[in-house]
Amino acid sequence: MDTLDTPRFLKPRHKKKTVPLVLLPLSFFLIELFSFAYLLEPGEGNLWPLAFGLIWAGLLTALIRLLPGRGGAVAYGILYFLWTAYAAVQTGYYLLFQEMLWISDFRYASEGSDYFSILTDYPIHWWLCILALVILGIVILRRFPVRTSGWKWRLAAGCAAAICAAAACFLPQVEFLRDNQVQYAGSNYGRSQSREAAYENMFNTHRLYQVCGIFQTAGKDICANYLSPLTPGYSAEQAAAREEIDSYFQSREPAEDNEMTGLLEGKNVILVLMESMDDWMIGEHTPTINQLMSEGINFTRFYTPVYGGVRTFNTEFCINTGSFLSSQGGYAFDYVTNCYDQSLASLLRQEGYSALTYHYNDPSFYSRGVFSPAMGYEAYISYQDYVDPESDELYDDQLLFDNPELSQSFFREGKTLNFVITRSAHLSYVYNEVLSHWGLKQYPQYRGLTGNEETDCAYLKARLVDDFFARMLQELEEAGQLENTVIIAVTDHYTYGYKNYEGEDSLLELSGVEHPLLLEKTPCFIWSADLPSMEVDKVLNTSDLLPTVLNLLGVDSPYSYLGHDAFDAGYAGFVPFSDGSWILGNTAYDSGTGELIAIEQGAQAPSAQEQAQIAEAVQTFVQINNRILDTDYYRE
Repeated sequence: MDTLDTPRFLKPRHKKKTVPLVLLPLSFFLIELFSFAYLLEPGEGNLWPLAFGLIWAGLLTALIRLLPGRGGAVAYGILYFLWTAYAAVQTGYYLLFQEMLWISDFRYASEGSDYFSILTDYPIHWWLCILALVILGIVILRRFPVRTSGWKWRLAAGCAAAICAAAACFLPQVEFLRDNQVQYAGSNYGRSQSREAAYENMFNTHRLYQVCGIFQTAGKDICANYLSPLTPGYSAEQAAAREEIDSYFQSREPAEDNEMTGLLEGKNVILVLMESMDDWMIGEHTPTINQLMSEGINFTRFYTPVYGGVRTFNTEFCINTGSFLSSQGGYAFDYVTNCYDQSLASLLRQEGYSALTYHYNDPSFYSRGVFSPAMGYEAYISYQDYVDPESDELYDDQLLFDNPELSQSFFREGKTLNFVITRSAHLSYVYNEVLSHWGLKQYPQYRGLTGNEETDCAYLKARLVDDFFARMLQELEEAGQLENTVIIAVTDHYTYGYKNYEGEDSLLELSGVEHPLLLEKTPCFIWSADLPSMEVDKVLNTSDLLPTVLNLLGVDSPYSYLGHDAFDAGYAGFVPFSDGSWILGNTAYDSGTGELIAIEQGAQAPSAQEQAQIAEAVQTFVQINNRILDTDYYRE
């Protein structure tokens, strides 16, 4: 029969070409390799994440091959692109902050949408790697390998999945054993800084990643933060955690009254969170802030370490409640139903104060519209409710006084607590950013001032923050409230949006420090007309501010706090970071590199035994902080 006459249904069909099966595990492993390239410092020599990556590549592939028909292709597409997105977010966040996120922190993504422009500053090789991973996934999906039929192949896939799952559970124990034998042999110091502690306690995402790679980090996160609370034994764990917190507070010496106790009793309180107002930005461009610092209490060594995945709300939460956000992945909004009777607003309202929060942003941003009342404030007041949300007026923090309704609210009758969050100094530091552009209209001389665009914009924005304080002092004096007011000003975080990190005109050089850990030092001062001027050189952390303020106001709180009164003679000062790093006296320790840093030349390093004790204290601090939130500790 002639071929031309052969019916179509009898003609041989050409099989669609498929990619080799080996590309499935290879594609998953490349995600781990991509993460490895950006999440570990060059030359660190830690290959454990790659070992876990190989295991997970095999596990995911085996599970996919168990699915019939097109189910395998669908499962591959979902898993591959979810993991690729997860790795992209983690590496991108790490490039900016030198930290990683918990899955719960991803819910803050919308809060960062205003600053997406900073993504254009990421290295081109990072973008190319992501593009390559996406293209690889698309190619594999279009030519997905057909699953071999037969029970033998399904059995082989099932056995492979079981073996890989067992290996993922067993490999950490091998790693811990080697870690103890090689690095921490005979040392108690190793227990708190060991890989086992990072894996079991999950006190920091990046430390966990260094132990077990990108896939197992996410797996541990899901199990601990989403599945464990559903188990029957969770209530018993909560009760044990509360007992541990009680024991921790009972083991500390109670603070006694000192010469600063009650010095500011009964005064109106203005708490100002100066977003991104770094210490190096204060100087010739901030005459009003200079004056307030010199006339009041200037905390010269105040650090704002980040816990959790967000920096601004981390500090905002801590100065109000005395605790940091959870470093184990709890989303802040998960704790909105906690009791915050220990907070500044709650305690002052018991003393007859009214308490309000003021900021330009929408109430949904960081869920402030819900969280401010939860922390004891009567309301969160957004400037957007008083002017056109598209108006240039929102660029100026002085709108609080320019708008008659806002001003009347601020200067209401009775004793008041006003919590103000400024906007002016926030990133990004380029001329065409909307806030910089608006500021240059007020102060055109800042364009080209230093020869560095970022530095020009940072100084410009510092000037705008200073204008706010100058205006506030003027308004207080005109309202006859200057003598009866205390101003507490604190920064949420250093200028992490400043791109030039090393070299000439770098952030390290501007800040006058030699190590990134020391960038976390930020301005903090307290001013009142009759307050004696002083510099407090004690090393302090964010959680110390609330006990200090309560002491100055003479508020006798019935609650115990993680932090200490800065004027407590028995408190030496301490900065614990969630990743195990710390600052004490004139020495700092970077847990990522294991490096001891002398803050001042000639500083005597702690002995090995003292380092072990400090490391244990850091670990305990972080654990207690997390458990205070998880157990809703302050609820009676």
